[in-house]
Amino acid sequence: MTPPISKDWWLAAALSTATVPATMAQSPTAAGGDGRTGVVTAVAPGGKVTGNNELMVVGSSVVPGQRLRTDAGGSMHVLFMDQSALTLGPNAELTIDEFTFDPGTKQGRIRLGLVKGLVRVVGGQISKNTATTIATAHGKIEILGGITIAETDGARTSGTFLFGQGMTLTDNKGNTQTVTRAGFGSALTINDPPTSPQRLPVAELNNMLQRLESRPPAGNTASNPAPAPPGQLISTGNTPGGANGPGSTLANDRLKNVVDSVTGANPSNMLRNLLGTGQVQNQS
Repeated sequence: MTPPISKDWWLAAALSTATVPATMAQSPTAAGGDGRTGVVTAVAPGGKVTGNNELMVVGSSVVPGQRLRTDAGGSMHVLFMDQSALTLGPNAELTIDEFTFDPGTKQGRIRLGLVKGLVRVVGGQISKNTATTIATAHGKIEILGGITIAETDGARTSGTFLFGQGMTLTDNKGNTQTVTRAGFGSALTINDPPTSPQRLPVAELNNMLQRLESRPPAGNTASNPAPAPPGQLISTGNTPGGANGPGSTLANDRLKNVVDSVTGANPSNMLRNLLGTGQVQNQS
């Protein structure tokens, strides 16, 4: 019998896959002589995404030293060799300052430079031992074994911790603040030390997630896929498929009680519900 499905698993899945179409589920190959360390796996339709001023599309290589930019309608998802990933929101600019990775030892280092805008970083093999660093004009955010959303502008840098071991903010004077509770965040400015951890309002989290979600261009009238054919189907919910739908054959004590009703909805909505009601456990 399979183990119960934890809310932590659903949370991580929602954050790391909500913006990536199923057709883009691909992994970057090992770095070659060209120094490739990652690949673009999704871009927003209708937006413009560039790397060192060259247009980037699904399958474009990502290399150290590259400067990624998105316009007002653009967003992009990048998957790295160690299975780390980032999603860059609209009107954003980010540099790949360093990426080193040894597939044999699964050790390495990731340093990113966020010039402006919003980015979500999902830690991979490297971040289990070495924190992924996001540097801004106000300091740096370090993510250890987890998922964080960071945003910066001319006046402020904020970090929101969503999953994993922890997130640490350090200002340019060396003052630090560590956050280990999902849904809590801290902020940096030029003159002030990092703020005390505070729970992010649900409306703010909704806004950030919506800006990271890829949407079809205006006027797209594509219809939904046709319904599944009749007959017994594999079910991913709390009850099996088929015309009769006998509710007792899927061991609901192992499913229904662990995966509550929100998991049947959009993963991002499920995430917002969990963070808004405080159901996600402390990750410290």
